[in-house]
Parts: sequence; structure tokens; C-alpha cells
Amino acid sequence: MSDPRDQLSADYDQTTSLIATLTDVRFKLLAFVPTISGAAIAVLGNRRSTAELLAVGLLGLTATLGIVMYELRNTQLYDYAVHRAKELERRLQFVSVFDETKAGGLFSERPDRTFRIFGVARVWHDRGLALVYGAAIGGWSYVVAWGALRALSVGQAQRVGGVIGVAVGLLTLAEFLRMDARPDKAGSSAPRAPAAHG
Repeated sequence: MSDPRDQLSADYDQTTSLIATLTDVRFKLLAFVPTISGAAIAVLGNRRSTAELLAVGLLGLTATLGIVMYELRNTQLYDYAVHRAKELERRLQFVSVFDETKAGGLFSERPDRTFRIFGVARVWHDRGLALVYGAAIGGWSYVVAWGALRALSVGQAQRVGGVIGVAVGLLTLAEFLRMDARPDKAGSSAPRAPAAHG
């Protein structure tokens, strides 16, 4: 029978490997989404047909929403993995590198969210995600609204579409921030029994 500490160490290795994988996927998506969205919206801004605006806009918006849903699940798994790593560090009796009289570990001693950009807005991962995905969804919403309004022969369709895009982007940002502020976000509550995979 294997040593329980060896089992915990193996679990810790797998958990930290999962965290690294989820982080890698997140960075790849963050590089891809704004690049593709920005390039496509810039190209569409050069007097395209109504059909092109609607078709490409709906395709881009749908794909971006799909990526957002994937990212939200990825974030949930990431938060759980970090919570698990902290608990494993406690069970493995990791010691702080800063104070040998205290428990610690890479995940147990993560810095608080005290860093502020321009001394105003606090900085953390999910706020960055909210900005990127809010901008991307807002941009695609602008293209779709512009195409739809033009199809309906609404005056100043591009300008009104821009206002709609900004509004949708801000609503998306607000929703991301709302989800990030939920009480169970940090994974502090006891995990539920496993359900269906996905």
C-alpha cells in the first residue's frame, strides 16, 4: 500500500499541472479573440454589404459567445484547482519560504488583490478577461446591429449600431464583474459531489 503522503504529492503535481494547462489555454484565447475580432471589424468597416455585415457579424458574435462560455467553465475549473492546491499544501504541511514558523506554499501565499492601475482600478485576472471579452462582444454586436439596422433602412445605421455595440460591451463587462464578485467564486465553500462531466 502506497504512502498517503506520496498520494497527496502526486495529487498536488496533477493539480498544479492542470492549473498550468488552464492558464495556457486562457492566454491563447486572450491572444486569439481580440486579434481576430479587431481585424474582422476593421475590414468590415470599409463599406461592406448588409449581407456581409450580418453574416460575418453573426458568425463572429456566435463564435465569441461560445469561447466566452468555454472560458467561464475554464475559470470555474481553474478556481477549483487553485482551492484544491491550497488544501493539498496544507495537508502536505508546506512551510512558508518567508517565515518558517508558518504554513505556506505557492498557492497558499498568493498575493492579495491590492495592485491598482493608475491608483484606481484593482487588477486581477478575471477583470482583464471581462475587459477583453466585453470589447469583443461589443464589437461584434456593433457589426450585427449595423447590418440589421441597415437592412431595415434605419437612418444613421452605423452610428446607432456603434451605440448599441458600446452598450452591449458595457453590459458584458458588468456581467463578468458581477459573476466575479459572487460569494462562492474563490472556491471557499466545500465542493459538491461530482455531477456530469463538462
